[in-house]
Amino acid sequence: MHVGAVEAGERAIVIDDLVATGGTLSAAISLLERVGAEVVECACVIGLREVKGQRRLNGKPLYILVEPREIDSC
Repeated sequence: MHVGAVEAGERAIVIDDLVATGGTLSAAISLLERVGAEVVECACVIGLREVKGQRRLNGKPLYILVEPREIDSC
């Protein structure tokens, strides 16, 4: 994140391509909150719910576009 890109009091949505452990989203939330922004929700393209990365988001809503699942082999 560039210095001055986000200012105190601004609202933000954090978007990531893949959420597994939640580490990237958690770090982004911390950076934004450190400069005084309010993170209102998070979104990702692919979410691996079995890894339970959503627990690291401090209660922020997480919207997932695709959740892979196992398919029984034929």
